[in-house]
Amino acid sequence: MRRPVFQLLAVGTLLLAVAGGCSSKRMSSAYHDVVGDKEQTTTQKVDINTATRGQLAKLPGVTDADADRIIANRPYGDKKGLLRKGVLSEKQYESVQDYVYASSKK
Repeated sequence: MRRPVFQLLAVGTLLLAVAGGCSSKRMSSAYHDVVGDKEQTTTQKVDINTATRGQLAKLPGVTDADADRIIANRPYGDKKGLLRKGVLSEKQYESVQDYVYASSKK
């Protein structure tokens, strides 16, 4: 009677170990911050109405000059305002659209 219980515990432990290894996969859909040889990934979205120049410049395809234009053309009603106001090109917008949002004014 003890043998089947022991086998069941062993199989359960093995399944938990395998499941834990599968869930440690690195998250995608983030923008990157390169520091020396190491690349750090952030999954937080950036508010284009309040973000700093440095935060905006870390977005993929956005330069310091682009970040300055984003700041100069605030406020934005939504993230598509970056296109409507001509702040970013269509290609740049496609690169950043998953990483930005526009906070609503209250």
